[in-house]
Amino acid sequence: MLTTRTRKNGNSIVVTLPTTKGIKQEIDKEYIVVYGKDDTITLIPKLEDPFANAESGAYYEEDVWKDMPVVGKEVL
Repeated sequence: MLTTRTRKNGNSIVVTLPTTKGIKQEIDKEYIVVYGKDDTITLIPKLEDPFANAESGAYYEEDVWKDMPVVGKEVL
């Protein structure tokens, strides 16, 4: 089992992540930090926004139900 310790660095708490079995972490990678109720800390890799460089209308989906007749108590 790998273990690590927290350290104080200025106004931050630092945790070093040990490497093992050829697993290497990327340097300067951003993570979202989630603190759990049971004192767990979860690091989730932050992904780039996939919609940031999308062209206008690139993810538009045509309304395929527009010609469907109303047959009951549907709310339109």
